[in-house]
Formats: sequence, structure tokens, C-alpha cells
Amino acid sequence: MSGYFLPPHVHFCQRGDAFVFLDLKQDDYTLVNGASATALQALSKQMATPAFFEHDLKDALNELLKGGLLTTESNGRAIAPTHIDPAVENLVDRETLLDTSVSLGQMVNCFAACITAKLSLRWRSIEATVMSVARRKAEHASDRPFDLERARALTAAFLKARGLFPANYLCLFDSLALLHFLAKYGIYPTWVFAVNLEPWAAHCWVQHQHHTFNEDAEQAVTYTPVMVI
Repeated sequence: MSGYFLPPHVHFCQRGDAFVFLDLKQDDYTLVNGASATALQALSKQMATPAFFEHDLKDALNELLKGGLLTTESNGRAIAPTHIDPAVENLVDRETLLDTSVSLGQMVNCFAACITAKLSLRWRSIEATVMSVARRKAEHASDRPFDLERARALTAAFLKARGLFPANYLCLFDSLALLHFLAKYGIYPTWVFAVNLEPWAAHCWVQHQHHTFNEDAEQAVTYTPVMVI
């Protein structure tokens, strides 16, 4: 089987025998199992399938085509589940956070980042919001080497100042605000979207290599990444 691709706005992961799709255009998660999951596994691993079985798999894939989760347009991406090495360490520990002092400039930048994130999530689609973060990272991430120690100090300052911004903690808002804040200092880590199946949960956080910035690493490894930006 060939000729199937992922649309630019669609990402997926495999958890056990099931697949979970994230469609940014629809802002929706879809669980795929059964025949469709079998067909996806054959495609993603480029497995040869018996002729008598291929017809059934094509029928299953056509259902995903109708749902917009796959495309036959050749400008689509190869069908492969999202992968990122798991984070195993918190970037900022409690002691570092307690010892951190926040400058006036950092406080202003934190509040500006929070306001920008709040407005973006309210007035823009999630697809537009995510794509703007992806474009910014693609344009600037190679400007300088990633400075983990500077990222640690700035993340600690953000986490401390964030407590003064009048908004409840939500992983989507806080991760986006942290990304905006760090971008002001030329730091562009990875935005990870992930899922759990039992019980169902969707989550996101910021990380760089094996460090989580705003999530406990022990909690993060219980999720399966579905999209990384």
C-alpha cells in the first residue's frame, strides 16, 4: 500500500495497539483502533500485506481519508508516529525556585508573555497558535547554541513570577506563555503535546532533550507524545 500521507495539520502517536490522532485544524483528538489501526501499523512500518487482506486495509484507510486524518496529496508528510526522547529530569528543582530572584524586566516580560498567550488562545485557532510558535522556532532556534543553564535561570524566574499573574494553571496556557517568555531571550525549547488512554487525558509541557521545564518528569513519562513543536 502506498499513496497515503499525513496532512500538515495532523499528528499521531501509537499507544499499545491503538493510535491517537491530533487534528489541529479541528482542535480534536481521535482514537483509532481495530482494522484502521492495523492498516496504519502496516503503513508506518512499510509492511508488505497479503493481497486478500489489502482490500480490507484500504477500506479502513479510506475511512481515515474521509475523516481528514490522512491525505493522498503528495505534499503531505510520511506516515510515522511522533517520537521524542523522554524527559527524565526536572529543569528547575524546588531549591532553585526558592533561591531565584525576579528582576523587574523579567516580571514585565512574564506578564507580557502571559497576556500574549491568553489573547492568542482566546482569539486565534489552536492551529494558528501552534504554527506561529513552530515558525518562530524554525527561524531563530539555530541563531545560537541552546544554553541550558540560562534556560534554567529564566524558567525559574518565570515560574516564580507566574504566580502573580491572575489566571488558574492550565497546561496549554502556561506552556505557551513560557515559550513566549523564553523566546524574548532567544531560547526555543520544544513544546510537547501528549496523551494517556486509561484514564483519557491530554496534556502538554515544555522540554529540551531530557529536561522538563514546567512539568514533573515522573509525570511526563506516563504520557505518550502525540505532537512536538
